[in-house]
Amino acid sequence: MTGVRDAAWTLRRLDPSQDPGDALARGIPARVPGTVSGALRDALGEDRVATVLATDGPDTVWEYRTRVTTAGGRHRFMSTGVATVAQLLVADRVVHESHSAFAPWDVIVALPSGPCEIALRILPTASVSVPRKPRARWLSPLMSDRSLRWRRTPLIGSIDWPGALPVLGPWGGLRAVPFTSSTDDDAAPDPSLGLVPRAVRTRVGEDGNGVVTVELGGVAGTTPDLGADTAGSADTAGSAGAAGNAGAAAGLADVGCSVDVGVPTEPGAGAEDARDTVRITVEPPREVDAEPVTAERVVTASDTTSHGAFTVDLTVPHPALWWPHGMGEQPLYRVRVRTGQGEYTYAVGFRSVYAEPRDRDHHGLALRINDVPVFVRGAVWAGADPFEVAADPQRTRDVLERLRAGGSTMIRVPGTACYETEDFHRACDELGLMVWQDVALGPQDPPDDPEWRAGLRDEVRHLAVRLASHPSTVVISGGTEVIQAPALAGRPAEQWRTDVILRDVPRAVGEAGADVVVVPSSPCSDADLDAAQHAYETGETEGERAASSSVPTAAPTDAADGVSHYFGVGAYGRPLEDAVTRGVRFAAEALAFAVPPEPAAVREQFGTDGPLDDADSADAWRAGVAHDPGAEWTFEDTTASYVHRLFLDRDSDPDAGLATPAQPVSDGAGTDHAERLEYERAALAHVFQRTFAQWRSGDSPCRGALVLSALSTAAGPGWGVLDVSGRPTAAWYGMRRACAPVAVSFLPAGGDGLPVHVWNDGPTPLTATLRLTVATVRGGCQQPLDIPVTVPARGETVIRADLADGTFRDLDHAYGFGDREYDAVSAQLVNPSWRVLARGVHLTVGPRRNDPIDPGLDAHWVRTEQGEWVVAVRASGLARFVALDLPRGAVAEDGYVHVLPGETVRVPVSGVLTDEGRAATRVRALGVPSVPVNAESG
Repeated sequence: MTGVRDAAWTLRRLDPSQDPGDALARGIPARVPGTVSGALRDALGEDRVATVLATDGPDTVWEYRTRVTTAGGRHRFMSTGVATVAQLLVADRVVHESHSAFAPWDVIVALPSGPCEIALRILPTASVSVPRKPRARWLSPLMSDRSLRWRRTPLIGSIDWPGALPVLGPWGGLRAVPFTSSTDDDAAPDPSLGLVPRAVRTRVGEDGNGVVTVELGGVAGTTPDLGADTAGSADTAGSAGAAGNAGAAAGLADVGCSVDVGVPTEPGAGAEDARDTVRITVEPPREVDAEPVTAERVVTASDTTSHGAFTVDLTVPHPALWWPHGMGEQPLYRVRVRTGQGEYTYAVGFRSVYAEPRDRDHHGLALRINDVPVFVRGAVWAGADPFEVAADPQRTRDVLERLRAGGSTMIRVPGTACYETEDFHRACDELGLMVWQDVALGPQDPPDDPEWRAGLRDEVRHLAVRLASHPSTVVISGGTEVIQAPALAGRPAEQWRTDVILRDVPRAVGEAGADVVVVPSSPCSDADLDAAQHAYETGETEGERAASSSVPTAAPTDAADGVSHYFGVGAYGRPLEDAVTRGVRFAAEALAFAVPPEPAAVREQFGTDGPLDDADSADAWRAGVAHDPGAEWTFEDTTASYVHRLFLDRDSDPDAGLATPAQPVSDGAGTDHAERLEYERAALAHVFQRTFAQWRSGDSPCRGALVLSALSTAAGPGWGVLDVSGRPTAAWYGMRRACAPVAVSFLPAGGDGLPVHVWNDGPTPLTATLRLTVATVRGGCQQPLDIPVTVPARGETVIRADLADGTFRDLDHAYGFGDREYDAVSAQLVNPSWRVLARGVHLTVGPRRNDPIDPGLDAHWVRTEQGEWVVAVRASGLARFVALDLPRGAVAEDGYVHVLPGETVRVPVSGVLTDEGRAATRVRALGVPSVPVNAESG
């Protein structure tokens, strides 16, 4: 057979108003899995995508088409999801319809022998009517289309965010395999049950043993794409679910086709004699010294449930545990399931996860992995490719690896996005990145409609089953801002929450057997968390919500309660210490700023270092500025306010010293856009490092914070710590210094001195030396002080830098007596071989310097013994916010560092580096001209 999986697809736009000779009418190449926007980008270029989609009319249909050659017979067509109103056509006859982007497909079609046309048609979402009543009790300013609350479609394309595009097409792929069963062969001596895996999940028992649970069932009603590699006559498949799952079989006999939609069926005649032999093997990873565990069962019809299900549990003695990045390894076991339908292979891991108990003295969400408390940090996922949900697997992995290198341990997939592919979840398993998965619900009033709710429960159950085999998935939430939106809209407290998120979603997750923590919606209160956990465990609502008719005791906007979306530092312009004084416990979204890309990326995307100073590029720059619909300000205004706070306005700078009144920077500073961008980058590097260091401190109640967001979705200053092409920004560099598994950061305590915090996420104590170096205002450095330290496993050590030499030194000029004596303090953590493990610098009285002198920067290339390139940067004076300006393809692994007088800092460079690229590289420092990097010496 010429398989559908590897078929060459063509995408056409069918629109009665278009010119028949138009390229889109003739067809362009397309990928499956893929989306319309991805195909348009690949064929026409990025600049044409939004324009083409904007011309879609009410009758526009997008059609994917391919031709396959088969020997005929029944075939199973399977997909994780197709967005949104879609039809599957075989030989130009409709054999399946779906009205949900998230309902998995499992359709059995009898194909004619020989060549056969297969097509997927994506109809206008509005072509399917939805109820107009009852009306929503509240509306969201993010979306004007009120019908969206009924539609199971990704919301991302309906929100006015930079680069946001509608998700259209087979994002979940389309696979077809020959389907055979004993009923197809009258001569078969032993009828088969046709068992295939429906679910594979793991858990760790209280005795430390692991359990692998494999649930099997007949082909009808199985769950698609559990991440299995399949050999044999069958593939992983799934029930289409209750939402939008009507098959259309009329007239198929005329073309030699028939269709069965994948829904549970009762055993037919002869089923009592049917049997299957099931063999399951759990193989340890190579690095684990253990024997495989095997179980073999002969399953008869009497062994299965009324729904044809059969479950096998295998005990794995004391398995190696899966840990988040930095806390340990990520061993993945291989589960092989062989039935009469073929062999299925899964990669699974063993770990436990639970939320710490909450009481009067302990509020909010706090996770434990393998019974160890974790400080979670990471980002809200915006996809690896703004044009394509089903992004290239290598691009997805590259983005995830870059986030992990920046210290991330969790990725949150928000409810406004589409669900992610198996490539994403496999990569997170392997990289040690925990996943917080929102159900695809956004800030809308969920319909209290029995049929709609039943469809959502099916969707969530399938999603949870699919994710249950992935150790990286640790949280499943009922959506984004479903509780917060009515609260901020001023609606009564009884409208803030519904049974859809307090019961339906947690109950469906519990029925799937997924070992995760459930959250009703992000953000939410402690009471909401408790109610969702109760529904997850029991399937029931926890009593009556007494608080619904009384004065609420907490709001979803509270930072210290439940789960928060914290933008005090950021959109609301609070000082940096607000991140501590608010008592943030777990911020599922935080630190929203417009983050400018690095200078090389700005030049590449806009043709100039300062796009707003050029009329040709100014509009393009503004189009990429992070903003919320309806707001009169943008997040570029937010970023500018922190530039003012840190570099211009002494009164609002929490780090400002008291002895010498600060003055604004000179009138000439920041007058052109390129220079303003340099100040914005410096401010963001400082803000991200300081805020995360405050949250990570053992004195802080914070147990998690996820920035908004991982990747900008358009060229220019988006929310991402990575720019639209996946390159690091200043925010990434600041976050990395505070969030790396081994990290060092100063947290000035005013009159209580200058503590330096040393963190070690690793599973063993860290023995090292902390070298403290103090720079004075006279332009030199004092003799370094070496302090032996032992940092506990997964712990923290705090050393008072101001007391480290046995005396008191007012290193931060907190008391303000006399003239300021010190300019900066650096802390280098080195191992016994004197390799630098981490480094942090504190600038006395804050990052601003009035009329800074030229620091005398000097830099040259160094080739390490391992063949890697490093830039060695040296300064004769204090150099602030030092960063490399590298050509396309090369990435600095550190940036916006401070270099003390006489100190040499080595900045690793990865990626593609040519001789010309090295010659073009420059070193920048804030407020002074850049200098070239000299050729390798010696």
